[in-house]
Amino acid sequence: MNQARQRFALSVSVFVIVRDGPQVLLLRRANTGWKDGFLSLPAGAHDGAETLAQAAVRELREETGISAAEADMRLVHLMHCRAGDTGGEWLGAFFVAENWSGTPALLEAGKHDHIAWYAIDALPENLIPYTRQGIECSGRGEAFSSFGWTE
Repeated sequence: MNQARQRFALSVSVFVIVRDGPQVLLLRRANTGWKDGFLSLPAGAHDGAETLAQAAVRELREETGISAAEADMRLVHLMHCRAGDTGGEWLGAFFVAENWSGTPALLEAGKHDHIAWYAIDALPENLIPYTRQGIECSGRGEAFSSFGWTE
């Protein structure tokens, strides 16, 4: 009897790098129980039945109120992680919002308590480490990196 091979399932999160000149938009986590007080990009899980670019557009709108088109999301970095809120293995797809409109606002007060622009060449110390790595790698044009695999 032929049994179907069970494939490994890997979750994917999307991150959106929103630039305003030399600055990047960051949100501070709060009330989540994981990395509260740390900054991150607008980000979230790929929910399925959507492209990664559509997920990036959705997360950006849900968290900040900023509008962008799927065609204006440019994939700039892919990260294979073994660290995060679940402790499991996952992929992070980092997009740059090439064009966007709106005024950034704090729309998920249950998850964030601060939103602001920060100098991209002097990122704050309290930035989630894999988020920092994704921003820095994308700035250097590095398409791929790993995070959290060394013990």
